[in-house]
Amino acid sequence: MSQKISNILVPLDDSKDSVRGLDKAISIAKESGAKITGINVVAVAPTLASTVINYKKFLTKKAETLLDSAKKNCEKQEVKFASKIQYGSPASKIVETAEKGKFDLVVIGSRGIGGIKGAILGSVANTVVNKSKVSVLVVK
Repeated sequence: MSQKISNILVPLDDSKDSVRGLDKAISIAKESGAKITGINVVAVAPTLASTVINYKKFLTKKAETLLDSAKKNCEKQEVKFASKIQYGSPASKIVETAEKGKFDLVVIGSRGIGGIKGAILGSVANTVVNKSKVSVLVVK
């Protein structure tokens, strides 16, 4: 018996793979009538307080722009979209949000904007796959 997919979490970080993940999630959502929630996790390393505050504001604004673009993409295709910005470790926040938000599926790009280009599976995607209790679809 297959589970109905009604709530999809899509981590977005402005990488090509995360855009492909959103495209796949839109395709699944159109077939199943699911809602998509795009999440961007802002990871700010602690240094000088004033520098961190300004950098956090900059990254938050960038996240808002990214998620607004994803929302417009979903609206064009008549898919419901919500956005969420979290702060902290990307992998941990994605796993935590997926479980607490009662998502049916996480659709994540295989590699994000960080890490080594030659990596087969990005460290965030790898951690999400291994730690999530929610089903994860990795998109290349």
